[in-house]
Amino acid sequence: MSNDRRTPSMTGAQAMTRDSRTCFGAPGGIDAARLFKLPLPMQAEGVRLLFEMGQTMEQVRARLGLSAGQVQALTSVEAKFSRPGETIAAGEDA
Repeated sequence: MSNDRRTPSMTGAQAMTRDSRTCFGAPGGIDAARLFKLPLPMQAEGVRLLFEMGQTMEQVRARLGLSAGQVQALTSVEAKFSRPGETIAAGEDA
């Protein structure tokens, strides 16, 4: 027998709402200690994802330990992610 505790009648949307998940994951998946070890463009994308997950400025500030000005500065970063042999512009559609 499965240990799955979801109710059989719960739809995907209800399950996502219930545990605060979005198609990007849950806000708890973005950890400040790990986020700030990443390159600046990836830090900025992590902050943007928190907002896309429905987090408020106060929630983002509390999660990351930043001031509102620091959060706004990160969201305004327009840089390119790069890996060997590949460059992806931030905000570029794949």
